[in-house]
Amino acid sequence: MFRGWKLSVLGIVIVGITAGIAPQFGLIDYYRSISMFILFVLFIVALEVMDRFNRRKKE
Repeated sequence: MFRGWKLSVLGIVIVGITAGIAPQFGLIDYYRSISMFILFVLFIVALEVMDRFNRRKKE
């Protein structure tokens, strides 16, 4: 169904929506929510870069 970059984009969208909604319900501070979203995006980018390096090595 979703593989590769599509799964990453879907995860970023879901976490982004949650980061926007959670502060409205008082679950987390707005700035902490945004900083955690940025860290999540950086983590996903790092995983994608590592995956591309591994694919190049195998070729």
